[in-house]
Amino acid sequence: MSTFEGTEKARQSFVGDIAAALAGILIVFSLVLFSSCAPKVQPVATVSVNTQQLGAEIPKDFLGFSNEVSTAGMGLPTPSAQARGNIRPPSDIPPDAQLAYVLGDPGAPNIGFFTMMKNLGPGVLRLGGNSQDNTCWDPKSAPHPQWCQGPITPGLLKLYSTAVEAAGWRMIIGLNLKQNSPRWALREVTEGIAKQIPAGEVIGLELGNEPSLFARTPARPKTYSPADYVKDASAYIKAFRANPIARQYGFVAPANCCGWNNPNDLDIILKGIGADLKLASVHNYPTTTCGQRNVTIAELLSPERMERFNELSKKLVAVAHQHNLPLALAETNSASCGGMAGVSNAFASAVWGLDYMFNIANDGYSNINFHFSYRTGGSAYNPVQTFSWKTGNEVHYRNVAQPLYYAMYAFARNASGEHFLPASIQTTANISAFATTASAGSPVHVFVINKDEKASGPVTIHLPGRKGSATLVMLQAPSLGSMADAVRYGGQQFDSDGNIDTPSTTSVQGKNGDYTFTLPNASVAVLTVAP
Repeated sequence: MSTFEGTEKARQSFVGDIAAALAGILIVFSLVLFSSCAPKVQPVATVSVNTQQLGAEIPKDFLGFSNEVSTAGMGLPTPSAQARGNIRPPSDIPPDAQLAYVLGDPGAPNIGFFTMMKNLGPGVLRLGGNSQDNTCWDPKSAPHPQWCQGPITPGLLKLYSTAVEAAGWRMIIGLNLKQNSPRWALREVTEGIAKQIPAGEVIGLELGNEPSLFARTPARPKTYSPADYVKDASAYIKAFRANPIARQYGFVAPANCCGWNNPNDLDIILKGIGADLKLASVHNYPTTTCGQRNVTIAELLSPERMERFNELSKKLVAVAHQHNLPLALAETNSASCGGMAGVSNAFASAVWGLDYMFNIANDGYSNINFHFSYRTGGSAYNPVQTFSWKTGNEVHYRNVAQPLYYAMYAFARNASGEHFLPASIQTTANISAFATTASAGSPVHVFVINKDEKASGPVTIHLPGRKGSATLVMLQAPSLGSMADAVRYGGQQFDSDGNIDTPSTTSVQGKNGDYTFTLPNASVAVLTVAP
């Protein structure tokens, strides 16, 4: 090989090395340029929480149930076609098992459900509903025995006491006002309630249920008004105050719904009897299946529907506060007349319910009671469905926690007894967010509620000044239409006795006060951030 040939090969090799190096630089530059220009995945929601400003405190006993006084006397027509057979029984119970009264029987209390009550912390059990004015203490002695569709017995009263004692709750007991006889109603108190229930377990006696509907019955004229109700309720109050046994109880009223559920009519009633009340009460159902109406998931989860409710609620609460009374949402659920199958017992009811509870608390109500009722074919909105059967003389119960109950549990575990923190959300989806803390310097709980079937993706929670670790627990199901058997809280489910294994959590690392995680469809995220 000549000297020239060696020099030429060396030159070519050098040029090749330079070219390869330049190509590598161009590749790296292109990757950097592409990375900087590529669109970043935008959060489906960004939530900012002000940890320095403590808001209103949510009462520890904010959550509760409203239950018919018995399965008799609901006074309702045959349920519409869509309500029939809307409860799917578990596959592992006997075929002869029947839907049952959730408290059980006087001789066989439903202990598993009492545990489910206790899971929610201190609460309020309201005994009322349509059966309140259609059942009677000593029906034969009632002024209108033909209106008595079932009896109130000492055993039933004792069952109420057994339930609240086991759960650590208190109760509101509804009295029959439709009969319009203070003297007769007084006997239920002195001969029944006072003997079967310790006075300390009773918040108050409720004077009638939804009296605006009395005008639709033979019990009152079609012109029955709030002023007429004041006269009827005042007569009861006067009779009870004159009795040494009955005078120990407070009163709850007016249990308004429907046509009277407005600030003006509530004010008329509270001006008349407010000074004698311990608690004011109203009812609300955001949708209805009465008259064979149908309700969709989209209707239940409508943000506009919630906004209209909040507008009315704040006015009602303001009226009660003007009379120095707390206001309870003493009966409510997703849809009146038993709920809508596939909506009220689907996961949609959980995301609605959790959003609803926070709105109710933020509006200023003292407590909320989700209603149970008992209809042919079952009531889809019951937070727990109970089935019973017998082997010999032994009664067995199977309790199935519904999606709404899971929502109540998540609220009780992470929000009851805490203060609101201001939380703002930026999103184009149907997603809401709320934040609570027990006190300044305590862990912060942030709830992100995904009511949007189509929205999922990263969520960023901004908590200025927070550097602590965070844990995430999910309440979720495959879809908003999923039934109870597909619902999980931290990957766990409740058994029939009200027990649930320790929920699974994941760690979320913060960066400059920002905590980011993925929010799936049909889910609720609860982020707990340490101080």
